[in-house]
Amino acid sequence: MVHNRQGVIGIDVGTGGVRAVAVSDRGEVAAAASVPFDPATLAPQEGRHEQEPEAWWAALCGATNQLAAKLNAARIDSGGLAGVAVDGTSGTVVALDARGRPLRPGIMYNDPRATWEADELNRAAGDFCRKLGYQFNASYGLAKIAWIQRHEPETFRRTAHFVHQADYVVGRLVDNPKVSDTSNALKTGYDLLEECWPAWIGEMLDLGDRLPRVVAPGSRIGAVAAGASHQTALPEGLPVLAGATDGTAAFLASGARRPGDYNTTLGTTLVFKGISGSICRHPDGLVYCHKLPGGLWLPGAASNTGTEWIHQRYPAGYPHALDAEASQLLPCETLAYPLARQGERFPFLAAHALGFCIPLTDDAARYHAACLQGTALLERLAYEVLDAVASTHGGDIFTTGGGGRNDLWLQCRADVTGRVVHRPASPESAFGSAILAASGTIYDGWDRAVQGMVKLEKTFLPRPERRAEYDRLYRAFCGELKGRGYL
Repeated sequence: MVHNRQGVIGIDVGTGGVRAVAVSDRGEVAAAASVPFDPATLAPQEGRHEQEPEAWWAALCGATNQLAAKLNAARIDSGGLAGVAVDGTSGTVVALDARGRPLRPGIMYNDPRATWEADELNRAAGDFCRKLGYQFNASYGLAKIAWIQRHEPETFRRTAHFVHQADYVVGRLVDNPKVSDTSNALKTGYDLLEECWPAWIGEMLDLGDRLPRVVAPGSRIGAVAAGASHQTALPEGLPVLAGATDGTAAFLASGARRPGDYNTTLGTTLVFKGISGSICRHPDGLVYCHKLPGGLWLPGAASNTGTEWIHQRYPAGYPHALDAEASQLLPCETLAYPLARQGERFPFLAAHALGFCIPLTDDAARYHAACLQGTALLERLAYEVLDAVASTHGGDIFTTGGGGRNDLWLQCRADVTGRVVHRPASPESAFGSAILAASGTIYDGWDRAVQGMVKLEKTFLPRPERRAEYDRLYRAFCGELKGRGYL
C-alpha cells in the first residue's frame, strides 16, 4: 500500500563522516550529500578509538543542509517528504547527562579496551548467551558500559542515559535522548526474544533506568523539533523513524528480503547477513542474529578477510590493469587465503590464523587471481556455516561494499559459491535507512519497501562448466586450513 507522500531521507553516521540521501518511493535518489568529521573534534588515543558526539551532529547538520540546498536547486519540495531515519555504527556507546549532553567522548565500536569486561559478562550471563546464541566481546556496547563503570566511576554515577551513536543524533533531532532500536540495542544486551532489557543487566551493572526505551526499526519515534530544524534544514515536524545499525541498513539496501537470501558486504572485511525464519545459534557463538519487524531474523557474522590485502600490497589503489590477465588464470591452481593480519573470527575462530599463498609466486597476475579466488573460497565456506545454523541452502547473494563494484570478482564469487550474485544500484547504508523511513510511512513494512525501492544493477550467474574445477579447489583450500589447525 502506498500513501500520498512520496519521499524520504536516509542518514548514515559512519566511522569517518555522515552521508544523507533523499529517495523517492520508487528508489530514485533525488539528491545526496556527504560530510567528513572534523579531525579536530575526534579524540584518538593509542590503542583506543573515541569520537566526540558533537562531531557526529555537526557533520549531520552539514550533510542535511547540503541535501536541502540540492533539493531546492532541483525544485523538489521538501514539504513532500514522509520521514527520515538514521543508522550508526554497531556497538558505539555514549554516556549522557540528564539534559542529554555527552559526559565523555563516545567509545567506538572498534575500541578494544573492554576485553576483560566482556569476559566477565559472559561468565555472569551464560544462560542468556546460550539463549540468544552469541558471546559478548569488546566490540559490544554493554562491555563498554561495564568498562566505564569500572574505570570511570564518577562518569558512570553522573550518567543519566547510555545510548548508541544513532540514538544520540536521533535524540538531537526529536529533543528526546531516551529511545533506541532493536538493531542497535542487540550489542548492549537487549533480549530480542522477550523484547525487554533482561533483569541481570540492571542487577550486575546497577543501571536503573539508564538504558533507552527500545522500538523496532521503522517505528515512529517523534518529529524533527524546531531547534533541530533550524540547524539541519530538515522540515520541522518531519516524522523521525527508528533506524538500525549501519550493517543492518546496508543489508536492506542490498535487496535481500526472503528467507535464504544473503548479503555479503565486501569491504576491508567480509560481513555476512542472511534472512531466517527463526533465531540461529552457532555452537561456538560465532553467529549473532538481529531481528526484523515481522518476526524474521538476520543471522550474521564478520570475517577479518576482505579487501585489506589490496591496501597492503597496492597502497596506490586497486590494480585494475591486472584484471584482464588475471581473468585468464581463473580457476587458479595457486591457493591463497588473503588474510592481511593475524587472527580470524569467521567462518572459524583462530586467533593464530595467518594468510598464505601456495605456492608462493612473484607473478603479479597469478597472485592477483589467487587472492580474488581465495576470498571467494572463504565466502563459500562462510555460507556453508551459515546455511548449517540457519537451515537454509543455496540462496542468492546480494553483494554490497567496494569489492562489489568489480565484475571479475563478482563472476568469480558466483562461480566458486555456485550461487547467483546480484549487485544493487544503491548499495549503501544511507539508502537502507531511507528504506526504513519509507517502511513506516510510504509502505506497510520493510519488505514491501525493499521490493518497491531496491533496483538491481547487474546479476552474475554461476557457470556450470567451472563447477567441478572449483569444487576440487575448494576441497584443497579447506584441507590447507585444516592442516594449519584453523578448521
